[in-house]
Amino acid sequence: MNYQTLSLTKKNQCAYIILCRPERLNAFDMKLGKELSDVLHTCAQDQNIKAVVIKGTGKGFCGGGDVKEMHAAPNKSSFLRDLTKVIHECVIEMRMMEKPVIGAVNGAAFGAGFSLAIACDIIIAVEKARFGTAFIGIGLAPGCGTQLLTKLIGYQKACEYILTSKVFSAKEAKENDIINMVVKEADLDKEVEKYLDIFRSFPSIAVGKAKMLINKSLDNDFINHLELESITAAYTAGTNDFNEGVCAFVEKRKPSFKGK
Repeated sequence: MNYQTLSLTKKNQCAYIILCRPERLNAFDMKLGKELSDVLHTCAQDQNIKAVVIKGTGKGFCGGGDVKEMHAAPNKSSFLRDLTKVIHECVIEMRMMEKPVIGAVNGAAFGAGFSLAIACDIIIAVEKARFGTAFIGIGLAPGCGTQLLTKLIGYQKACEYILTSKVFSAKEAKENDIINMVVKEADLDKEVEKYLDIFRSFPSIAVGKAKMLINKSLDNDFINHLELESITAAYTAGTNDFNEGVCAFVEKRKPSFKGK
């Protein structure tokens, strides 16, 4: 499929999704939302892809919802309902796919763009990146991200960031465990590739199931989650990669995983 608001490149078992609306700070309009949802679904279904990267072009990662499109909408309530639903589709695809999603935050991440960033599994941001929930500042209740952020940093801190529309730096985001790493702009792609090299060599089924367990742990009760862990471990024990892993351990050699 040819995309108008983003690009997709597949290279060495990894997918690189680049948001391409730099003139609007890569903000979500309906087309970007639908195209991103589609490309994420495509990546999730592609068994040859072991990890996914999301990055923006220009000065921003993603500026949130396109306020100009909101302003032009004749029925703003209906428009926001449709826009938030398509953004939710993107976040669900990211969290449900059993492969790592890396957010390469090259600049501003506000509103729904901030929600997109924190829906990633690993987040690497450049020093100049700025974050903020932004919704309240334009008179809008948050259309996404409140649960993700509250689970990340707790109730009071989430209230501080969301209710005051606070803008904060990449350094502060790292200090509050919202992101994994802050890097110089010139080093962003290099640091992303370090993670991708790990996932290229790792057993992709086990990595995917581990991600699933982490996400389920946020809502499962303790006893049921232990049972899910047992079932999932047993499932992966039936894979060729597990057989290779234990053989390599016993034979004192490096394993060669095939994702099977």
